Amino acid sequence: MRGALTLSAWTQLALGLSLIAIGALYIRLRWRKSPVAYRAMIGLSLAYFIAGALLGSWVLRRPTQAADSGIANVKSDLPSPASLWPVSASPSRPGVEAAYLPNKYTGKVVSITDGDTIDVALDQSGETQAIRLEGIDAPESSQSFGSQSTRHLNGLVSGKAVRLECENERSYGRMICKVLLPDGEDACLDQVKAGMAWHYKQYQDEQSTADREAYASAECDAMKGKLGLWSDPHPVQPQDFRHGTNSPLLYDAKGCRISSEPTSGAVTGNARSHIFEWPRCPYYSSISAGNQVPFSSPQAAEQAGYRPAHNCP
Repeated sequence: MRGALTLSAWTQLALGLSLIAIGALYIRLRWRKSPVAYRAMIGLSLAYFIAGALLGSWVLRRPTQAADSGIANVKSDLPSPASLWPVSASPSRPGVEAAYLPNKYTGKVVSITDGDTIDVALDQSGETQAIRLEGIDAPESSQSFGSQSTRHLNGLVSGKAVRLECENERSYGRMICKVLLPDGEDACLDQVKAGMAWHYKQYQDEQSTADREAYASAECDAMKGKLGLWSDPHPVQPQDFRHGTNSPLLYDAKGCRISSEPTSGAVTGNARSHIFEWPRCPYYSSISAGNQVPFSSPQAAEQAGYRPAHNCP
């Protein structure tokens, strides 16, 4: 029970009081010889006693306070509404893959915004939350295959109960989640398989190894089968459509896309978070001068161990 003294603490208290009593008796017997010196001794003893009591109290309480602080920090990291399963932390160091134990929710899909964004009424609170599908980037609504991608996702999940496995970060206020149907089918992966979305290589390091491989393989099969957006001989990546850039695609020996240049131009990294931002990102100007690390391109930043911000256009 917090605040109760243990036997050891009582023993220490009794010993302390005994020492004080003995000291007081000695001072009383010797007082007459030099009262001024003994007054100074009493004042000094009291000062040391008070200082020792305060220091001892701080030392004894510090572990409890540290534990309470740790619990409070975990609670503060929980997204709203409360998750159904324990929250996991994101990788703390670039290049180190953490165990994939995301925040989990259940709910019902109430609307489809586009090929990679839906609205879900969460069971725990009834709140309707915008969800950005994890691991994919679908054509924009005003882009070629944008409407087809939206319709395909609508057919997959509209009005259905889903399970959400979400990251701790958000994109423009949207939760970033893998969307699973009741039988475990991955709607995000289905979009890639049908050629209705790109595997988002820019953020693939944040996926589990199994998901990263599955999404890459699905995209390669859709590409070779010329399904959906891959029927276009010159498909434009949504990120290029948004930024007005022209990113070259890089392929492996089997003809599968392994990466792409996110955008061109200089970016600024945050030495504290190891996240880099483009000039148009909302927190680009908020990086303190002492933490700013300039890079000539996103690729240079990624090679240095930095990852792109989620909340950029």
